[in-house]
Amino acid sequence: MKPPPRPGDLVAIDPDECVTLLESAAWARLAFSLDGVPSVLPINILLHDDAIFFRTATGSKLAAAAGSGTVAVQADSGDPDTREGWSVLAQGQASIVTDPEVEEALLARPFEPWAIPDDKPFWVRVEVEHITGRRIVRS
Repeated sequence: MKPPPRPGDLVAIDPDECVTLLESAAWARLAFSLDGVPSVLPINILLHDDAIFFRTATGSKLAAAAGSGTVAVQADSGDPDTREGWSVLAQGQASIVTDPEVEEALLARPFEPWAIPDDKPFWVRVEVEHITGRRIVRS
């Protein structure tokens, strides 16, 4: 039998709760490698049909998706006063959304990226293959 967590322990978060936490995140980070150079950039995400979606313009995020590379999406939250928080990491294959029906479904969802949406005409899908999370506990 495993002992209960001690204050300051990191505790694994089950995959369903990881999805719920990702849905609640105000923003996330996209990690990818392009031409052998690692990058981590902020994104606003939308979860739909068991995948993560974000909008982007022409640039490195779109190029990473066009190359069908493996990417990671990471979000976290924490309270500096209580020193409690969580972190979720989803990994999968990125691709550019080309199906008009999927685009229409995404546009029908409540989603407002922080950057001007008209400046980010492309949708990118991340097919989640692996998702993990950890929470730091104090009580």
